[in-house]
Amino acid sequence: MASQWRWPARVAVLWALLAHQPGWRSPHCLTMFRVPIGWMQSLISLIHDDEKPPLLTAREGGGGSPGPPGNVSRIGLPEYDWGMNAIHGVQSSCIKDDDGTVYCPTSFPNPVNYGFTWNYSAYLELGRIIGVETRALWLAGAVEASTWSGRPHIGLDTWSPNINIARSPLWGRNQEVPGEDPFMNGQFGKAYTLGLQGDDDTYLQAIVTLKHWDAYSLEDSDGATRHNFNAIVSNFSLMDTYWPAFRVAVTEGKAKGVMCSYNAVNGIPTCAHPLLRTVLRDLWKFDGYVSSDTGAVEDISDNHKYTPSWATAACAAIRDGQTDIDSGAVYMKSLLQGVSEGHCRMEDVDNALRNTLRLRFELGLFDPVENQSYWHVPLAAVNTNASRATNMLHTLESMVLLQNKNNVLPLASNTKVALIGPHAKAQEDMVGNYLGQLCPDNNFDCVVSPHDALVSILGTDAVTYAPGTNVTTCSQSHIDEAVSVATAADVAVLMLGIDESIEAESNDRKSIDLPECQHQLASAIFAVGKPTVIVLLNGGMLAIENEKQQADAIIEAGYPGFYGGTAIAQTLTGQNEHLGDYINWINMSDMEMTSGPGRTYRYYKNETLWAFHF
Repeated sequence: MASQWRWPARVAVLWALLAHQPGWRSPHCLTMFRVPIGWMQSLISLIHDDEKPPLLTAREGGGGSPGPPGNVSRIGLPEYDWGMNAIHGVQSSCIKDDDGTVYCPTSFPNPVNYGFTWNYSAYLELGRIIGVETRALWLAGAVEASTWSGRPHIGLDTWSPNINIARSPLWGRNQEVPGEDPFMNGQFGKAYTLGLQGDDDTYLQAIVTLKHWDAYSLEDSDGATRHNFNAIVSNFSLMDTYWPAFRVAVTEGKAKGVMCSYNAVNGIPTCAHPLLRTVLRDLWKFDGYVSSDTGAVEDISDNHKYTPSWATAACAAIRDGQTDIDSGAVYMKSLLQGVSEGHCRMEDVDNALRNTLRLRFELGLFDPVENQSYWHVPLAAVNTNASRATNMLHTLESMVLLQNKNNVLPLASNTKVALIGPHAKAQEDMVGNYLGQLCPDNNFDCVVSPHDALVSILGTDAVTYAPGTNVTTCSQSHIDEAVSVATAADVAVLMLGIDESIEAESNDRKSIDLPECQHQLASAIFAVGKPTVIVLLNGGMLAIENEKQQADAIIEAGYPGFYGGTAIAQTLTGQNEHLGDYINWINMSDMEMTSGPGRTYRYYKNETLWAFHF
């Protein structure tokens, strides 16, 4: 196993590093690996107290003013970035090899689409490919894609997967999770973990960070935000709904990382909550690291008012919650003050260093590289023909045919199609959030839209187009144009739905309804009297009762990613033999699952538009 260290290699690494890390020439470094007992404590003893907070900060400047990650150059301990996301692909830059070939990370469908597949093997393959590409891009020096992050060299731990429960369709981050079922989310987390962390008996390929612990599924609703929300949750709901996915990913998937969330649970901010110790580490025997979400340690004092200062917040997190990494500036600026004031001990700080440095050893970062396969992953392993084929297959599997009256689908090859709606030419809106750099020119020009994909199958003369509306705004003249286009066609295909302006991180929806302008557009097209197909782009589910009654066919496409346009076109024309199933079936801040009418398919007993696993 990765934690069973080969002590001769501990000494060998020092000689291997001499040429590259002058700091390792210190005789103190040579002695610390002579005996197995206390080797980690020996390393920590070489680190000065003022050097410790930067090593426990995701990025040195903290979330508000990002900078290079912490390092201890005098002993050759290099910097390491703890903050790379990989929700459905490595969130890094493209990178060019010596021959000028540009490699961009594979961008898969969003996790909500993986829920539609009901395919454990797809979850496993998603994690495996992301893990391989993480290693390859890290070795090649890729940087984070987000300018907010300060664009450091990516690390080998990923802030993913997101296995929170899609408790309400109003939640802004439904696209990031497989669905509302704890078992499904647990299987997704387990498979993603096994794939990404690799199957080497000694070393980890990369590290997952399961998020967000605990009872997190609110951004800004009912007068609260995720930064000050206190989730009142019974022990039953914690054990029945919010913990199972994490338990499976930790105990069966052997996940090495967990992220604590912004909110509080029953009065205690999650990053300072003893449950991180008593359940995660003590009960489940978790032996990895815990990172805060960005700014969550700051929230302990500033928004939850749980402690009076940053110094006490830092100590509450590192002592009570054993939160090892602060994605923010609190540890950097105030942790040592908290220690000096007696709110926590230097032993608590050193424990966090042990948890994090151990993982860097498990990644093989301090061992000779010659015989480590993960040190020899070529850049050519990124976005290969095989990974693109897998991406296409997963996208096809995630298309859900909700209804098909009178067998209007598949469209015949000689059908004249009016492609109408705000998502008919979607590119950026189709790929979702948490993106790496998809195209070499850092735009979305390489993403094929549904319109262009359908034209490539049926021909230019067979497909006419009118936007009809934007996602949220419309004009009568544009609707009239769409009606004219539909009148001249055999079949109308309405590309409807929402986007990140309506549902996103920090932004819950206020209604599950389709935007009113799109209702108006749909009604006008139905009045034409031609067979009509609706294709939906969305993360959280949409209320479309009237459209369900009048449309001949409806396809749920989620946020299907890079190959979404092609998958939609192939589904419309009968070239997709891999259709998926539905995963979803309301006081946003009520975190109990059984109150009121009940939440998710397990507790809601009234009529739904479509059944779970439809």
